[in-house]
Amino acid sequence: MVRRTFLAILAVLGLAATASAGPMYVYLVTDPATTAGTGIAASNGMNVASSRFGVGTWHLYAVDDGAGDFGIRSYSVTLVGTVPAINHRSPSDSWDTAANDGPFGAGFNDLRSASNINPIVAGQGLANVPLITGFGQTASDFPTKEGGTSATHNVVGSGQWGNYADPLTQGLATQFGGSGLQRNALFLAEGTYTGAIPTVGAASMVVWTNANATQSGFSTAYGLNQNPFIGAPVPEPATLALLGLAMVGGLGLRRRRA
Repeated sequence: MVRRTFLAILAVLGLAATASAGPMYVYLVTDPATTAGTGIAASNGMNVASSRFGVGTWHLYAVDDGAGDFGIRSYSVTLVGTVPAINHRSPSDSWDTAANDGPFGAGFNDLRSASNINPIVAGQGLANVPLITGFGQTASDFPTKEGGTSATHNVVGSGQWGNYADPLTQGLATQFGGSGLQRNALFLAEGTYTGAIPTVGAASMVVWTNANATQSGFSTAYGLNQNPFIGAPVPEPATLALLGLAMVGGLGLRRRRA
């Protein structure tokens, strides 16, 4: 039976100027039944880039759930485990207008890590036109964000974001005192693993803290395991071990009483 494991890290973000940043979730979907883009219709000609699915594969997502945040500006995520293949899938575009007054950069094109590199790193370049808000919160695509005037695109990763085939990649964020607001995850990467299911070992994020994309807040992630869109938190391995010992102790007590 195909396993799906949602492994998340909750982060308390730092502050930029006087703006406040909220919680950040980074999580893995392991052994996905389909690619992240299966059945997802093109949006303004832009698709979801994904080729990994089945046992021994994973998809990596991030959600910015800060009520006062305006989406992910940059990220660095380190996976723990044996991950022989890593494909970077976050949106990046080099585009030009019909008047050929570009080219312009957009999306996560700055310091972008190559395939099979761990940690997985990228950011929005300071010279990008436009700097894009809403990553990790909403669904959109490059033509929409670029004003619909572009004539050519050279997309790396996915040209649209926020709508994916994996379950629970959008909905009301409710975990760990979440905002309860509608959120759409951002597909960061995918790949393969061998042996034990990989986990997110460390993650840091910078998010926009105003709608004009002129202020940002820094995020460092810490180890809680859960997808932000579903109910009660899953006990961590140490907690499960303690529960197991408690059950064994309880059985021994019952035997002694008998």
